[in-house]
Amino acid sequence: MQTNSSIETVKHEENPTKIDTVEGVSALASPRVVRSILIFVVAGVALYGAATLASGYRAIVTALLGFPVGKLAQVIGLVLIGWLLRGWRFHYYLKQGSDWVPLGYSVAAFLAGFALTGTPGKVGEAVKAVFLKRDYGVSMTRVVGIVMVERLMDLWGVLMLGSFSLILFSGWWHLFLLCVAVVVAAGIFLCMESVYRPVLELFGRISFLSWISGRILGVLSSGRDLMTPRIFVVGLLVSSVAWGMESLSFYVVLAGLELPSTLLQANFAYCFSTIVGALSMLPGGIGGAEASMIGILKFMGIPYADGLPAVILIRLCTLWFAILVGVIFMIVLLARAGTRARSVQKSQIVL
Repeated sequence: MQTNSSIETVKHEENPTKIDTVEGVSALASPRVVRSILIFVVAGVALYGAATLASGYRAIVTALLGFPVGKLAQVIGLVLIGWLLRGWRFHYYLKQGSDWVPLGYSVAAFLAGFALTGTPGKVGEAVKAVFLKRDYGVSMTRVVGIVMVERLMDLWGVLMLGSFSLILFSGWWHLFLLCVAVVVAAGIFLCMESVYRPVLELFGRISFLSWISGRILGVLSSGRDLMTPRIFVVGLLVSSVAWGMESLSFYVVLAGLELPSTLLQANFAYCFSTIVGALSMLPGGIGGAEASMIGILKFMGIPYADGLPAVILIRLCTLWFAILVGVIFMIVLLARAGTRARSVQKSQIVL
């Protein structure tokens, strides 16, 4: 039967030689990273440039340049704390299996994934699976399953944070509850193996679908293993605190620009726009997140021209700074591959 064999291959990565060599890693990661980042940066510059010109270039630049340095340091610090917490969560998820990976490497691989944050649904962050497979033999399918649960926990954490401010935005609760329904449904589906396994096993009997159905089943199974009550609670708590740091950073941005807002208002604006950006499946949520954030700020009584600098600044400190950090860590991990390859070649020459 083809079904069993296709599912078993999920546990044993195909073409390991291609993936494990330095040349394979570079060929898989580098060109795609460069191309994705360049396209995303061009799209971002075009979007922000058009928005800035529409509201007055000089006023936007003056507002950004006049932002207090101390406040900027606070924003960056809060964002970094949130990232490190999520990096620890990634390490915690890896520990739930039989694979051993040092905490420092887990966090480095997690941050390297930020290089491809500008992909639809941030699926490009799964590129960290390449490095974990290469250096510690962790199944790439399992890492993709972890990334899927990370996205789900991020959304659940953001929804939990946003619910604290929902009472202040009665006109928005219909949209917010719709987002809640979508995210909860995704979590329930992940736990219902009895529903998706028979369907995927049926597709596995078709020759040209056997490989992809086996991979999908492996990813879903890896994700389902992380949905036990204990692991779920830990992941949700870490996610809520981590994203709470970014929500707080948006409040600091609004305060630094002397825009009228409370912590609960800033929290809802950031959380709701983050959810919209994620569910839109646009690369990095770009466009959707900014538009919803500006819309909520306008609802709060902050004009478009005044709110745009705050939106640009928080996105620079979260989205674009994340991509920069990701590229740096990606280069470090690729350089590590090159160093290891040279060491292996020297040892072979000596032998």
